[in-house]
Order: sequence, then structure tokens, then C-alpha cells
Amino acid sequence: MMRMATKKLSFLVATSSSASTFIGSHLLRQIGMGMIIFPSKISFLFYNNMNNNPICCCLHSSSSYRHRNRTFRNINDALSAFNHMVNMNPLPSIVEFGELFSALVRMKHYKTVVSLSKQMEMAGISHDVLSLTILINCFCRLCHVDFGFSVLGKIIKLGLEPNVITFSTLINGFCIEGKIGRAIELFDVMVARGYKPNVHSYSIIIKGLCRVGKTTEVIKLLEHMKVVGCEPDVVIYNTIVDRLCKDRLVNEAVHIFCKMKGTGILPTVVTYTSLIHGLRNLGRWKEAFGLLNEMKGGNIMPDLVAFSVLIDIMCKEGEVSEARVILKTMTEMGVEPDVATYNTLMNGYCLRMEVVEARKVFEEMISKGRIPDVFSFSILVNGYCKAKRIDEARQLFDEMTHRGLIPDTVSYNTLISGLCQARRPLEAEELFKDMHSNGYPPNLVTYSILLDCLSKQGYLDQAMGLFRAMENSGLKPDLVTYNIMIDGMCKYGKFKDARELFAELSVKGLQANNWVCTTTIDGVCKEGLLDEAHKAFRQMEKDDCPPAQGCISGRATY
Repeated sequence: MMRMATKKLSFLVATSSSASTFIGSHLLRQIGMGMIIFPSKISFLFYNNMNNNPICCCLHSSSSYRHRNRTFRNINDALSAFNHMVNMNPLPSIVEFGELFSALVRMKHYKTVVSLSKQMEMAGISHDVLSLTILINCFCRLCHVDFGFSVLGKIIKLGLEPNVITFSTLINGFCIEGKIGRAIELFDVMVARGYKPNVHSYSIIIKGLCRVGKTTEVIKLLEHMKVVGCEPDVVIYNTIVDRLCKDRLVNEAVHIFCKMKGTGILPTVVTYTSLIHGLRNLGRWKEAFGLLNEMKGGNIMPDLVAFSVLIDIMCKEGEVSEARVILKTMTEMGVEPDVATYNTLMNGYCLRMEVVEARKVFEEMISKGRIPDVFSFSILVNGYCKAKRIDEARQLFDEMTHRGLIPDTVSYNTLISGLCQARRPLEAEELFKDMHSNGYPPNLVTYSILLDCLSKQGYLDQAMGLFRAMENSGLKPDLVTYNIMIDGMCKYGKFKDARELFAELSVKGLQANNWVCTTTIDGVCKEGLLDEAHKAFRQMEKDDCPPAQGCISGRATY
């Protein structure tokens, strides 16, 4: 029996990866020496020996799980049932313990199953293939597929026959750890040795391949399934459609979707939501809306994601009133909008400059018990700024901090930009300082907003000081920033400063573009230095950067 077990195990670990070979040789040594398969490291990691009770794993769960005639509302109920079972006379069968372990796995208490499994053995209950496969699953879920292989060795040592579920569980363990190459190797070995993969086995491999973006291989495997007579189920199709949509391969996703329906498999809300999301991301609103109508025709209830996508589509199309109706409809159908859904609708109103309606949505969200996030406030602040209602924007910004929310860089940039557009540069500069003191270092966008404001309104000394401070902070000005400064200097007659800034470009490794060159030449012409303007003009042609037509016909010709 021992020789047969060793022979069985040797082919199972005969893959090309060095890690798999190591695991195999480790198992063979354990079997040959008659050692306990569980490494001592397992008990250190997962087993609390105090009173043989895994107290450290007693985490409550809000769900209920059934085991025969018992219902577990939390982990303590399950532990109580286990303690009762091990003290029964006669002891229950391994089947009952397996059902208990399965319930714990559904509650995601994997460490507890490992500990209880050990206690069960000590009570004299022998494992079967199912209970050991459950144990393998627990180790795999805990990212210890190597321990899972140890349990596989135990199965074979006991003279039991592993099945497709056992191998599929180990394959899934490799996928969980991101080792898709080893998962495929084990899958191939399983097939080569006569174990016929089922739909679940293929689903695991397809999910793993999708996770690493191997969509071409996934499509080939999908075709292979049909060749070998294993029809893909809706889970497999949903996995593929979702991955293709995330990779922006929406046409391919639609093709798989049509093929799926052609085989008689009905799409689910998951299928439709993935496709609608993908179409929305590519701006194909009408097709996305058509799928939502198809869902309705098929009596498929849209979920939160599908409704949110529909609201987003309507807002981007400018049909905010329709989006409002959809929000009302989803609540009537028992689907409660989340903060992101409300944010989408608020943004839709702000895009139409209807900030009063956006504020109503904001207040409605709060009345429904939803807590606005930083993005919610940023949307409204931006709406008030665009409507030139700066004081209300500032008030809302302050309210955000009073609620315990910390404004982010986008929030600061939005209000700073609003203050600048309202020609209130000094307030914008103060907010800029507050931003820095509150631990949010300004980014290039922040500096560009404030520099543009100060330059256009003649605060050139402050602008130059801010420009140099930006450089000292480690941020490198780009062409946009330089053009803002050069344009401001030229506008207020500081042509020398403009020329010096222009000269810095080559030193900083920046290639002046059409706009920067044209601005500089225009300023030099205004200064009356036509020879220098002509020289700059020829240099632009040499650099394959021809100036704007207005510069050629306007300034450089007089």
C-alpha cells in the first residue's frame, strides 16, 4: 500500500516548476518515514492549544448558516455544536463533521477549521476525502498552498483516492497566490493522469487567466471546453465578459455575450452590468441604454451598479431630469442609492449650472442616512464656483472640515480656482498657504492655477516668488507653467524677465512649443527688439516649431 501511495504521489507533483518538485520530494520523505503530514509550523500559526479551544478565531458573523437541524448565527454557535459532537457517545460520523466544517468555510473561518480538524483527529474521528479536501481549501484560502499539498500527501498515505474537486482546490490555491503558471501545470498533470476536469475546474483556470489579463488564452480555453464536451456555464461567461470589458475589448465581450445567448445560457444581472459598464467607459451610451432596456424586457432586475451606470449615462447626455426619475424608480424598487450614485446626479446638475438642484440632491442624500464624502463636497464646491457663488462655495468647504472630513488636493484646487476666477487672488493665496500647512503639498496644477491668477492680475512679484518656491519644493515647472509666467511678464511690459524665463527652457531640458515661442516673440516685438524677434523666429523654424500665423503677419513684420 505504501509503495502504491508513493507512486500515486510522484506523478501528481511531477511538474516542471522547481517549487512543485520541492513540495513533492518533501511529501515523499514524510510518507516514507511515516511522519505526520501536518508540519509543526501549522500548529504554531493556526492552533491555540489552550483548553483545545480556538478562542482567537471567535469572530462574529451576522449571517446564519445551517448544519443539519442546527442554525449557526455566529462562530460561537458553531464551536458549541462542535464541542457537543466530540462529546457524544457514539461519536458522529465524519460526514457530519464535514458538514460542520463546510458551514465554517462559508463563514470564512478558515483558521478555525484547521484547529477543529486537529481536535477531531485527537478525538478519534478519521478523515475522509471530503473533509481533507475542505482542509486543503482552508490552507489555500490562507495562502498556504504548500500546506495544502501536505494534506494531499496525507490523503494518499491513508489509501484514499483524491478526486477532481481535490485537485481543483489546489489549482485554485495557486491562483489565489497569483501563481497561474503552476496552476496550469497542475491542471495539465491532472488531465494527463485521467482526471476529467469539470466546469468548476475550468472556471478556476479561466478566472486565474483573466486575473492576469491572458484573454487570448481564455478564449482558446473556452473553445477547448466545447471540443471536449464540457459546456461553459454562466459563471465562466460572466468572468470572461467582465475581463474583456475591463480591458476595453468591448466588441469581443459583446461577441462572447451573443455566443452565450446562442447556446441557450441566459445572461444575468452580472453579465449585463459588466457590458453596460464597458460600453459606458467607451462612450457608447446608446448601446448601454439598449442593454438596460433588454434587461427590463427579460425581467432582470438591475442592481445598484446597473442603475448607477444608467444615471451616469443620462447625466452625461444632459438628461438630468430623466436621471432623477431613475433615482426615484430604483428606490421604489427597493434598490437604495449609495453615495456614489448621489454624487453622479449632483455632478450632472452642476454640469448644467443647476447648483440649486444639486444642493437638493445633497440634502436628500443626508436625509436618507448617507454620509457625504469629500468628493460630494468637491462636486458642490465646483458647482458653486462655476455659478460664481464663491461665498457659498467657501462656506461649504468649511462645512466639510467641520464634519470631520479632510479636504484633498482636488478640493483645494477647486476652491482656489474659483477664487481666482472671481478675481480674489489674495484669498486664493491664503487658501494655498492653508493647504500647505494642513499637510497637503500643492501639486503642479495648484501652482499653475495660482500663477495664472497672479500673473493675469498684475501681481508679478508674488507670481515670480511663487514660481521659485515651486522649484525649491522639488516640483519641476512644465511648458504650461512657463508659458503662464512668460505671458504675464509680456502683458505687463516685463520683457526682460520674459526673455530670461524663455532662456531657462533649454537649460531645464524643455523644448519650447508653438505657444511658448509665439508668446515670447510677441513680447520681444512689443519691446522693439525686432532683430532678436527675427532670430527667435528662425530658430523656431529650425526646431520644426513654426509660430502661429498671427505672429508672422502681425508682430514680426513691423
